[in-house]
Amino acid sequence: MTATLYSLSNIGMRLFDAQQSQFAADVSALACVMAHEDLARKIAEQNFGQMIETEKLSDKCTVVVEANHVVRRAVAVSAEGLDLPTLQW
Repeated sequence: MTATLYSLSNIGMRLFDAQQSQFAADVSALACVMAHEDLARKIAEQNFGQMIETEKLSDKCTVVVEANHVVRRAVAVSAEGLDLPTLQW
């Protein structure tokens, strides 16, 4: 019984860590595409994450963030025009 409860709590914490890491990556990617990479790095740190990689093109920014030993990737695209490409690969 104790092992089952421990396993469930461990799974719950891993899900929370994954969600926190993805949130930090999403927000950092938006900051990167709307402002600049320094702001994206600052926002990642405020969300308990560390920016590992960033790639900025003219209207697209890809960010990789690690938070609580979970690595997540996010892509943001600027919407200056009405023509937005899909992010499915």
